[in-house]
Amino acid sequence: MALLTLKDIGKIYVSEGNATVGIRGVNLSFDKGEFVAITGKSGSGKSTLLNVISGMDSYEEGELYIEDQPTSHYLQPEWEEYRKKYISFIFQDYNIIDSFTVLQNVELALMNIDDKKVRRARALELIDRVGLSPFVKQKGSKLSGGQKQRTVIARALAKDSPIILADEPTGNLDSATSKEIIELLREVSKDKLLIVVTHNFEQVEDYATRHIRIFDGAVESDHVMKHTETPSGDGKEQSAKTDKKDKKKEKIRNIKNGITLGRTIFTSKPKLSVFLCFLMIIGTLGIFMITTFCGDATDMFDKHYMFSHIDGRVVVVKQNGEAITDAELSALAEKSGAKSTIHYDLLLDESYGSVQYYDESKREYENIDVQCAYNENFGDGIVGSYPTEANEVFLYLPIAYQPVFGKDSIITDKISFKSLQLKVTGVKYYYDNNIRGKMVFTEEGFRVATAVDYLSNNYTTLSVAVISKDSGYTMHFDYGNYFITSFNVENGKIYIFDESFREYVRTQEEELSIQLSFNTSKYKDDYYGGYTTVDFLKTFTGDILTDTYPDVSSETNGMYVKNVAVHPSVIVEVAEDIMKQCYSQASLFFENDKAAHNAISALRDEGYVAVTSDTTCSQDPLDAILTIIQSLFMGILWILAILFLAFFINLCSSRVLGAFKSDMAIMRSMGIPVKVVRIGMYVRMLISLVPAFITVIAVAILIFTTPTFNKFFVYLYPWQYAVIFVGMIILTARITHKQIRKLFGESVKKSLKGGAAE
Repeated sequence: MALLTLKDIGKIYVSEGNATVGIRGVNLSFDKGEFVAITGKSGSGKSTLLNVISGMDSYEEGELYIEDQPTSHYLQPEWEEYRKKYISFIFQDYNIIDSFTVLQNVELALMNIDDKKVRRARALELIDRVGLSPFVKQKGSKLSGGQKQRTVIARALAKDSPIILADEPTGNLDSATSKEIIELLREVSKDKLLIVVTHNFEQVEDYATRHIRIFDGAVESDHVMKHTETPSGDGKEQSAKTDKKDKKKEKIRNIKNGITLGRTIFTSKPKLSVFLCFLMIIGTLGIFMITTFCGDATDMFDKHYMFSHIDGRVVVVKQNGEAITDAELSALAEKSGAKSTIHYDLLLDESYGSVQYYDESKREYENIDVQCAYNENFGDGIVGSYPTEANEVFLYLPIAYQPVFGKDSIITDKISFKSLQLKVTGVKYYYDNNIRGKMVFTEEGFRVATAVDYLSNNYTTLSVAVISKDSGYTMHFDYGNYFITSFNVENGKIYIFDESFREYVRTQEEELSIQLSFNTSKYKDDYYGGYTTVDFLKTFTGDILTDTYPDVSSETNGMYVKNVAVHPSVIVEVAEDIMKQCYSQASLFFENDKAAHNAISALRDEGYVAVTSDTTCSQDPLDAILTIIQSLFMGILWILAILFLAFFINLCSSRVLGAFKSDMAIMRSMGIPVKVVRIGMYVRMLISLVPAFITVIAVAILIFTTPTFNKFFVYLYPWQYAVIFVGMIILTARITHKQIRKLFGESVKKSLKGGAAE
């Protein structure tokens, strides 16, 4: 049984509507141990014959048999397997991978050896055999023609294929080097089928066992020159052994070899790899910047809570709508197992814009979105200290506020809440600017802030009456809502800015009492709407006016003039007295949301409407529409930017592919498994993403830890980085897949830079 048989083989080339015969009616049979020399004039078809035998070019007529098995039904995967198993090709133009070293070129053909140490030792042995040991680390582009040809021969030996095809192996060499190459070929192919195409038969005449002449695409003569001893055994034994290989091990080997090949390709062309990394950095960084800029695109999916969500919080209301007393709240907390309570909890749900500070750089007042709390502790890393007085607060804010309040010590120590002037004693900064900040009071400070908030939200006005105890004469002064709460006023006294009023009181000889009347308009929630007025009267007796002049400009932030300043204790007494009558809501706090949910049933059994703070509600229709429009706009902008970046990366990386095209074709001609080459290309691209991912993480750290940048970019969470990275991996894989499909869509012969058909 012959190793290789060609029966009536014909090859036809079609170009621009013209058909050209490459070879026709070729009938040949070859076996192991033969040194076959094929000669003929240029264009006679000898290289075409070699390309057909190697499977790098197709045939249109006849049948090619390998170990008596026909190949006319072969598709690309079968031809790849055929070259892997049977063919080693030595080209006239060497087709060495210039960016690989001699060692890497030879190791490329030894991928069937799993042990890296054994693979390296075998490669060095073959390199030494062809006399290239001094050049083992030399790149292919730096070798002479003879050294390149020796490298290719070592590579062919490393593959250990039963068929070695050599197309003009000495065509570019001097006579002395040519003789060495032919002697080397003969030496290494004694147990193989060696087919050499040459234009100079004299060079191989002393070594050839058979001489075939090709003329005008057909076999002109086939002359046996020496007797050939066929080696024992045949291809079927090898084929049988190959077919019995463990498929699982083969897959694992392909993956390992692909990873190794990908790393080698990446490091072999540093300039191109740097360009590719730079390209991936631009793409990944671009997606990151667009994502953080378009962070509002996800707002339409945000949850809308009925109350400010605090872990473990439950809001309770009596079913009959009556106000809850302190005693009832304490009893309810004890029965339900709540850790703590806040009776008047409206401050927990205070909306944006109530807290202000003066921005020196802008020379204007800025709002801070914070949630009010008391007696919370944020651990280490704070600037300053926690509050101890009612007029002191601690702020928990994004790092963007560091230039405002200070890094090592407090710079701006005054802020206002509903015209209540507060002193900042400490700050702690965090990086996640999606999280709402906190303003932490002492327990007494929280009561004061709650009272101020309640009276301001329900439009409270103040009137002052002076009453003579002897005559009963009364003089009224109506100051509307022009009053402030000031910690600068002495406790138990009031300061009235109306000089005429102060002069009147000072000049009276009778004993006087002063009445402060607070009138609060509370919104009535019924079908018709409207307001319910709640009156509260507080009477002072004796010398209750103070001459201590409060700092009006700081107390009011210079926005408008006030007429009366009262101590916070007055406001707390007024507000809480009114709230006792009409404020029906309170909050209980449990260990966590799970415990809060577990307590709901017991609270409802006690006759209360109980709602956990993680309960969601429908957004206002107009707000929902605006949110959706904004989110869609940002989402569309994000998608368009991603598509542009994908196009840009695809365009630039396609140019890079051209530099690897011939290398991939050489690997295919060597019979390197397609899966290995594919994996290698994917690995090369994935490696180029590593610097991009590192750069994005470094830039993200820089942005979100720098106050100036933190203000302008939406903080991203780990899952969002994962989406970006996975998205880039998918994008890169798609681009690489497209490149691979284009590469493997061409025949090996067409992809190669050398070895053109004759």
